[in-house]
Formats: sequence, structure tokens, C-alpha cells
Amino acid sequence: MSESLSSATQQAEEVPAARPAEHRAGRLGLDLLDRWAGPLLLVAMIVAFTIASPGVFLTSSNLLAVVNNQTITAVVALGLLFPLAAGVFDISIGGVLTLSVITSAWTFQQTAGSMPVPLAILITLAVGSCAGLVNALLVVRLSIDPFIVTLGSGSIFLGVSQLVANGQVVSRDIPTSFTDLGRGELFGIPNPIVLVVVLALIVFYVLEMTPLGRMIYATGFGREQSRLAGVPTNRILVLAFVVSGFCASLAGLVYTSRIGTGQPDVGAQYLLPSYAAAFLGSTMIKPGRFNVPGLLVGLAILAIGINGLQLQGIPFWVISTFQGGALILAVVLTKLRKLSVRADG
Repeated sequence: MSESLSSATQQAEEVPAARPAEHRAGRLGLDLLDRWAGPLLLVAMIVAFTIASPGVFLTSSNLLAVVNNQTITAVVALGLLFPLAAGVFDISIGGVLTLSVITSAWTFQQTAGSMPVPLAILITLAVGSCAGLVNALLVVRLSIDPFIVTLGSGSIFLGVSQLVANGQVVSRDIPTSFTDLGRGELFGIPNPIVLVVVLALIVFYVLEMTPLGRMIYATGFGREQSRLAGVPTNRILVLAFVVSGFCASLAGLVYTSRIGTGQPDVGAQYLLPSYAAAFLGSTMIKPGRFNVPGLLVGLAILAIGINGLQLQGIPFWVISTFQGGALILAVVLTKLRKLSVRADG
């Protein structure tokens, strides 16, 4: 009797102990799935499209073209990580990109192509950075909602671009020494891809390895709490907007140097895919945080998905639908994850 009671007591004691262990194991499995579901989906897409388009999809020329076509979006999205990580939106990036495209092309045209390329690049980057600074001052000094500020300023930047270009494509006197930067290669790799790799490494290091990166994330997770803890949140927001404007102008330079013309309405097409990649990336690798590896995987999912579907003969409107759907899916997954964390807590 005593042995049975002892055995029953031991089993009763073991059951409560086992449940938390099982729960932790289940939670660990879900966490691993959260982190690596995106990369696994990417691998599955590559396999599926390779089977669907044999000898066409999985070729070096096709994959290189896919990556090269996403470089401008990647540069914009990498800069966008800073305001998003700091907890604010920057909707003006399309307008800043357009303004930078026109600035670089117009600068060469006004000087009959005699403007030194490094000086034209510096002027364009300064214009983009100043645009970001204007956004920051309106948000920080006047406490205006960043979504409203950047939505309005983006339209203003687009209007200024159209004014400068007189509503026409700027194409005269752009030197080959400038277009060679966008069309050239380094060790057989297109220069824009090299730029993205270097920029991604820099952004990753800043956000993940430096005190500045920790302050940016802290500002995004709780601005008032971070301010009370001694984080200079206003300066962080200013920096975030300036970096976003700088990267948007850098993307504009890549566009102009690749295409060889300045188009006064080009930036809008990069707004949606940049946000889609950033939000999709925040659901993987480091779920709940805007991070560089996740962003690159998210961008690859969008690019591979669109390219694979195009090879299957999809209509043109599917591209915007695919990108918009990915953005909504990313936001839904983020919301569900937050609800799951609260339930576990």
C-alpha cells in the first residue's frame, strides 16, 4: 500500500515537471520554425520552379539577372531598416529616389557632361540626406506623425522632380564614366550586386554589433522608456531618417547609372517591394525584429516568386498582387506571433 502510494506520489510529482519540459520543447520547435520557415520556403520555391521550368529557371544567367534586377530595391530596403527598427515609417523613399535620379541626370545635363562624376554623386547623396533631415525635423521638432510627414514630403519630392525635369526624361550629356559604374563588373560580378553586399554587411554590423544598433532597436520597442533610460531617442530618429534618405538617393544613383536616363516618375515602383521585403524579413531569422538576413531572404522570396511565375506566363498584374499579398501576409504573421507570445506569457 505504501509502495503504491509512494509510486503514485512520484508519478504525480513527475507529471507537473514533465509538462513544462514538453511545453518548452514545443515552444522551441515553434521558435525554430518561425526563424527558418522563410529560408525553407525559398528552397522549396527554387526546387518547384526548377522542376516547372527545367533548363530555364536554374541557370546562372537567369539567377544573375534576378539578383541584379533587385539591387535597387535592396538598397532602398536596407536604408528603410533604420526608421522601421526605430519604430517609424518613411513613405517618402519613392520621392527621394526619384529626386535623386533627376538630380544626378540634371546635374550632368546642365554642365554638358563636364561635371566630375564624384562631385555629381556627392551632390545627389547630399540631396537625399537633406530630404531625410527635413523629414526628421518635422517629426522630432514638431511632433508630427511620421506617416503623414513622409507621405506628404514624398509627394513634394516627386513634384519637385517633375518640375526640374519639366515632366520629361532627362537623357542628354550623361557621361559613360558614370553609366559604367552601374553597368560595369568587379571580378565578373555586376557592380550593383557588389554594392548591395557591402551595404548589407555595413547595415548588419551597425544594427547587430554596435551600441548604436541596440539604441535604434530600443527606440523602436519603446521610445519613452528608452528616453527615460538615457537613450537619445530624438537623435536616433534623426539619424534613421537621414540614413533612409541617403540610401534612397544611393538607389537613385544606381538606377541612373544603369539606365542612363533620369525619369521623373520612377520611385513609386520601389516603395511596395521595399516594405514587403522588410516586413517579410521581420518574420524570419530573428522574428519580431527588422533584420538584414531576414530582409535579404524576404527579398529573394519575392524575386524568385515573381521570376518563376513569369516563366510560367503569368499576366503582368500578378507582380503587384504578389508583392501586396506578401506585405499583408507578413503583417498578419507578425500580429499572430505577438498574440502567441502574449498567450504564452
